[in-house]
Amino acid sequence: MNRQLHLFDTRQLGREERLAVARRMADELSGQLGEPVKLTVHDNRSTMVSFRRSGGGLQFRVHHMFLDAPGEVLRALGAFAGTARGAGARRREASRRIDQFVRAQRDRIGAPRVGRLQPRGRIHDLAAIFERLNASQFEGVVEARIGWGAVRPGERRRTVKTGVYLHDARVIRIHPTLDRPEVPEYYVAAVVFHEMLHQVVPVHERNGRRVVHGAEFRRRERAYVDFQRSREWEKQNLRLLLSSPDR
Repeated sequence: MNRQLHLFDTRQLGREERLAVARRMADELSGQLGEPVKLTVHDNRSTMVSFRRSGGGLQFRVHHMFLDAPGEVLRALGAFAGTARGAGARRREASRRIDQFVRAQRDRIGAPRVGRLQPRGRIHDLAAIFERLNASQFEGVVEARIGWGAVRPGERRRTVKTGVYLHDARVIRIHPTLDRPEVPEYYVAAVVFHEMLHQVVPVHERNGRRVVHGAEFRRRERAYVDFQRSREWEKQNLRLLLSSPDR
């Protein structure tokens, strides 16, 4: 046989029925690509499609939504994996078709699981900062929950993602490295403003590519009263932000 199969998500159909659909999908991809295909069907909420070559075959990981994909989408999956990286136009077209299908099936992804949020830190109160910014900068239109991320004692980092906005859950998480007396509140507020802005100026598509921080997003962020001051403070204090706060 030219395919191997793993199946993890069985929420919608019976296991045997889903296995049969997945086998057909693996066979179609194998026939299209002319090489063995190992297929894993998952319920991951962030990466819908991934692949790599290993042991003389192609290892495909796809979200369970692709079990219902029409033939043109399966052909796009095969084209994306089988097209050399130098063949840019064909690869971009396959990627565009896959992204289009994922957007149409977005309701099957589900909102990410979010645990209990704690906005009150030892030093900074994120809820108070959020409410102040919502009133002064967004006319109260931003609807989101906010809290500190988990503390990992002794964590060593080369980079730090100071904040993240989870669109489907409408949740903002701020890195706990900011919750210390050395970090000024105006800097924390600038990070919170950035994440709130993601709801007001959401991700959009241009020429088949997702644009997270487009021109309008950058314009509004630069207009924020403490934008430049916060950038300067960050440049001067990267070592502090990369270190782990004492708990």
